[in-house]
Amino acid sequence: MPYKIYPEAKFKKYCRECYDKKPKKGAGHSGMVKVEGLKPETPLPLCEGLELEKTTKGNKLYATIYLEHYPGSKGILGRQLNYFIKKDGKVVGIVGVNSPPLNYKKFREYFNTDNEKLFVNNNVFRIIETEKNLGTKVLKLLRNRIRIDYKECYGDELMGIVTFVEPPRTGSVYKADNWDYLGKTQGKKCSRRGNHGKWINKEWGEGTKKLIFAKKI
Repeated sequence: MPYKIYPEAKFKKYCRECYDKKPKKGAGHSGMVKVEGLKPETPLPLCEGLELEKTTKGNKLYATIYLEHYPGSKGILGRQLNYFIKKDGKVVGIVGVNSPPLNYKKFREYFNTDNEKLFVNNNVFRIIETEKNLGTKVLKLLRNRIRIDYKECYGDELMGIVTFVEPPRTGSVYKADNWDYLGKTQGKKCSRRGNHGKWINKEWGEGTKKLIFAKKI
């Protein structure tokens, strides 16, 4: 049987029969796997008070909470830090940061730098069990924690953090934490296909205009 390179096989040669039998990993979420029925009550080491516990995007509980919140996500790419939010030893949510969009004028002007490695994007912030002011407390913890972890992991000093908020959400937790509002996105979305590490066949369409917030640390 002739061999062919299938795009979904990441450019390795397979015959159709062999590729169809090949185990599929990641399910299109960059290695993140959602586990049906997995809940935050999964036992974790006991601690006191509120804290952020560092984890990986491949952790099944973290990936499940993330993909339930963003079911259409392609996963977490680029530089990243992922955390469980824990209250009195119990997981009450997740929060994380990763590499921001490249060449984003608003961010470059806000931080006065062309180096996107000096700031990060708050890509997920999901609280499952909340209480008064919990959101702002978590954001404060996050800012303090990522300065240390980012330096340790990537060797760079962080200048700050940005985020996108999709309506009907208004970004109230970021406003309460005194983040700066930078306006709205243009509402454009781009579908891209890769070829040997390069993006090709970009297709632009109409998307949702999101609110942009940023915070210097």
